[in-house]
Amino acid sequence: MRYDTIIIGGGLSGLCCGIALAESGKKCLIISQGQSTLNFSSGSLEFAGNDTETSFETLLAQLPENHPYHKIGEQALFMLRAQAAGLFERAGIEMHADIRHNHWRVTPMGLLKATWMSMDEMAHFEEENLPKKVLVAGIKGFLDFNVDFVASGLASKGIQARSCEVSVAEIEQLRENASEFRSANLARVLEGYAIDRLAEAINAQLKDEEYILLPAIFGLENATPAYRILSKLDRPAAFVPTMSPSVPGIRLQQLLKKRFQALGGTFISGDSVISAEVQNGKVMSVTSERHSDSKFSADKFIFACGSFFSTGLRASKERIYEPIANLDMEYKGEHGDWFNPNIYGEQPYMSFGVKTDNQFHVYLKDEVLKNAYATGQMLAGNSPLKTPCMGGISAISGLHVANLIINEQEDERQ
Repeated sequence: MRYDTIIIGGGLSGLCCGIALAESGKKCLIISQGQSTLNFSSGSLEFAGNDTETSFETLLAQLPENHPYHKIGEQALFMLRAQAAGLFERAGIEMHADIRHNHWRVTPMGLLKATWMSMDEMAHFEEENLPKKVLVAGIKGFLDFNVDFVASGLASKGIQARSCEVSVAEIEQLRENASEFRSANLARVLEGYAIDRLAEAINAQLKDEEYILLPAIFGLENATPAYRILSKLDRPAAFVPTMSPSVPGIRLQQLLKKRFQALGGTFISGDSVISAEVQNGKVMSVTSERHSDSKFSADKFIFACGSFFSTGLRASKERIYEPIANLDMEYKGEHGDWFNPNIYGEQPYMSFGVKTDNQFHVYLKDEVLKNAYATGQMLAGNSPLKTPCMGGISAISGLHVANLIINEQEDERQ
């Protein structure tokens, strides 16, 4: 079957790109090998920077010259941030974001981290409205959310935090079966009246706290359970991400996937693209592991395969490479130069990635492939620890490439 666009990778970048193209009427296919990094997401997306005061325009000027944002440009980035917020809203995902500045989110360790966009029910604060006294309420025996760690982390920011742990019958029953006591399993039992009883148990622990923080273990498929418990608590409250797996991250991916499919997009999950056919400077088709007897053809191809974690990039002792089409890469040095002996320092390999031109076309043997693009974490120049921007790069570059394709085809028709 032939498509207008085939996207390789079903993570945040591939889904944002696919939704934008599908909204414009394009016939799109996403081929996803399985779980994406969204399943480990905090429920927040970083754009850039480590504070909430510096403007995004200033942060952009501080980024390395080869950072992908510079290829997009300041004006387009401003518009894309607004476009991203609208895309999430149409997918049924309520987000808190400022298109000009970061806000604070709370990490699983109770630290405050600057971020650009957060799911609305997740704890997010501006510098001037940080709560003074907080109750950190956890679940008895749930090891992926340590209430004492969270409370001590908040204390380092001058917030008075007290911790407690509660339980209800439904949770106790979960302990008795063979399921792991993990966030996704807790989310499956914390619905309906179980949520009401849990809220009662938390309210009974309150003293003079003005705010409540809870583990993000409510609502795998939609946010209804999350908002239900927030409405039953006697204080304003919000959620803090747990250790993986991430309930808000899983929900984020599922809602984006549903939006893409509702627009007519085709999503193939659990399949890996293993090769690409290239002729005359264009990708003609790709072949997948599960459909090796047929080829997927399209006018445009987008590589949104992720970085090393998602095996979109791979490494041997001799080279860094992209495994599907052996696209040209940007990296420096020999094997020993790829690492920093200081494990807490910036690692050079993190900025390695696929080489692209200013329109995010990929290269093969120094030749631009006119109908193929790269987006997201596989782009060269993106160092997620040095310039925190993982979610931002994924969403923004995916939307940008979608806009390039839409505008290019509109120009061809005129």
